[in-house]
Amino acid sequence: MYEKFLESLLLFGVLWPLMSVPVLAVKKIRAVVLSLLPWTALPALLAALFVSPDTLHLEFPWLILGVQIGLDTTGSLFLLGSSLLWLVAALYTKAYFREEKKQVSFYSFFLLAMAGNFGLIVSQDIFSFYLFFTLMSFASYGLVVFNRDNEAFHAGLVYIVLVVIGEVMLFVAFLLLAQISDATSFEALRSGLTNAPDKNFIIFLLFVAFGIKAGVIGLHVWLPLAHPVAPTPASAVLSGAMINAGLLGWLRFLPLDEIFSVNWALSFIVLGIAAQFYGVIAGVTQRNPKTLLAYSSISQMGIMTMLTGFGFYLPQYWESIVVGITFFALHHGLNKGALFLGVGMLGGTNRRQRYALWFGLFIPALALAAVPYSSGMAAKYMVKDYISYFATPWSTLLGMLLFVGTLGTTLLMIRLLYLVRPSSTPFGIKANVSLLCPWVLLLGIILTLPFILEPSLEAMYKLSPLPFLYPLLVAIVITFVISKIQKIQNIQPVVAGDIVIYYERILFYIIKYGKKLNLVLHCYRYFGSWTRHFITKLSNTITAWIQ
Repeated sequence: MYEKFLESLLLFGVLWPLMSVPVLAVKKIRAVVLSLLPWTALPALLAALFVSPDTLHLEFPWLILGVQIGLDTTGSLFLLGSSLLWLVAALYTKAYFREEKKQVSFYSFFLLAMAGNFGLIVSQDIFSFYLFFTLMSFASYGLVVFNRDNEAFHAGLVYIVLVVIGEVMLFVAFLLLAQISDATSFEALRSGLTNAPDKNFIIFLLFVAFGIKAGVIGLHVWLPLAHPVAPTPASAVLSGAMINAGLLGWLRFLPLDEIFSVNWALSFIVLGIAAQFYGVIAGVTQRNPKTLLAYSSISQMGIMTMLTGFGFYLPQYWESIVVGITFFALHHGLNKGALFLGVGMLGGTNRRQRYALWFGLFIPALALAAVPYSSGMAAKYMVKDYISYFATPWSTLLGMLLFVGTLGTTLLMIRLLYLVRPSSTPFGIKANVSLLCPWVLLLGIILTLPFILEPSLEAMYKLSPLPFLYPLLVAIVITFVISKIQKIQNIQPVVAGDIVIYYERILFYIIKYGKKLNLVLHCYRYFGSWTRHFITKLSNTITAWIQ
């Protein structure tokens, strides 16, 4: 009986937000529905808390090409973090939008994205994962363009173009995986990919498709454009929950415990480190708090990209590494969501209230800075532990980069707290009890998080807190020095979206000179074969002459 209840709870967690959207169209019961919608994520949260990992696996062979859902350890932690954040953001939304019309419009996209997020986490087969991943991606467009101004539509255009590119690449990768494996379950797909002759091509498709969502450097441009224009509760779930979907995709489909690849390891690690530092460099120049937080997300996701690369180089330790990645995703999602929600209600002018909110922001900011006895301390310890698996001098180099990265994150958090200081210009909307209650609840969870989960508890017992104070102390000194240098203070902020302008120029030239490009392609078609033959013959002649 209890097992049936848990099965129903898991299904209901995905289906309730999905079924709530059409019900919103019924005007006679709309008021009742709107009063229930803030609690839509509760069944998923209860499922994450009470369904034991790897004990529940449901199959629906009659649905599509066979749908399977369940929870493993990784999925359980992802569902826990996502459902917590969606629940808090949904409660926050009810107070954020006072007009019923705006509530209905926002909740419609919000609930669809929520259902997609929960669905892809509990999916155990390729078809349901793709369906829910696509639902989440396209529904999120409505959240990005919700304010319907020029900036929102520009951000939405960049976002949707990248989404379509990612969805096409993911579809091709999934078709190839299904063809190779002749199965739809994750385990069978990973095994099939391990021995596939074109596995590098498939890994590339998966890397880019999920990398767009995860904010990989070069594919990150939608994040700093979308977060400033989206409503605050949307920014919280975009950066705290949905960004993790890309990371989960890598964990689900890449055979990180079976393939040893120096090239892929190096690619993930280098791009992860680049994102970590670029996010800091671009972020500290910002004057909009939400743009700064977007670049902070890029930086933090860089660490998780780097850890994914560890799996390609250390497949024998993957079982341990995936625990650290999952905990890091949980830590980052909750803390980043709390920062967005807190920043969004600094629109009042009451000095006492602003001081209270400001000090509340210190909790997630210090956690991201990895101060002692925070979830960030446990997460960074796990990363440092995995770095020790590398031989010297790589372990030393990665350890130094981790310290500098933590220092950079601390500088970002100091910059954020400076931008939203009580004496600064009001930002967002005015706080009220209905906004404060879910935010305070989330802050309480953040404070207790490192003491209630087994991986972080183990780290807490082993650690000395003193080394985790060094980045904070160094960051304070650097901030003091910078405050005395006028030239540095006058540096203009990096334009939100940074390199997107170059992508737009390339696209413009392709459209403008499309006919000429078509002529070039025709010329290549006719003369390419002769050119390749000539180059090959010339190369062979030179090689023979040298010998």
